[in-house]
Amino acid sequence: MTSTIDPAAIERFMRGQVECWNAHDKAGLMALYREMASERLDIGYAGRSTDKDGWFIIEEMFDKHNAQFRLEVVETIINGNEAAVHHRNCIVGSDAVIQSIETYRFEPGRLSVIYYLKPPATAAVDLSQFRGFAR
Repeated sequence: MTSTIDPAAIERFMRGQVECWNAHDKAGLMALYREMASERLDIGYAGRSTDKDGWFIIEEMFDKHNAQFRLEVVETIINGNEAAVHHRNCIVGSDAVIQSIETYRFEPGRLSVIYYLKPPATAAVDLSQFRGFAR
């Protein structure tokens, strides 16, 4: 049986990652992830297999895309040691949005994340630059 993670820590992480992203605070974002995933971080994309380390993926995501997107939270649901969130990844300078559903599983020292991405309705952005779209 998985140990219970402090619900306040999960809420702090879920809220804090959006705040750090929108503030362009990479150090703060990485500190949140290190706090929750001191032993292991797994990040995957639905419909894709990846052999990259979770730390590589989160750093690449921030470095490549932070300036392009502002996150809006549509809904966050926390249930025990798991969370699901619906984000609108708003493309700066346009009306285009990449919708994402994200699932999080928290275990002591470990965090597993899976992203489900829906491309924008318009071709306002070159989707080939994103790791998460199924090919």
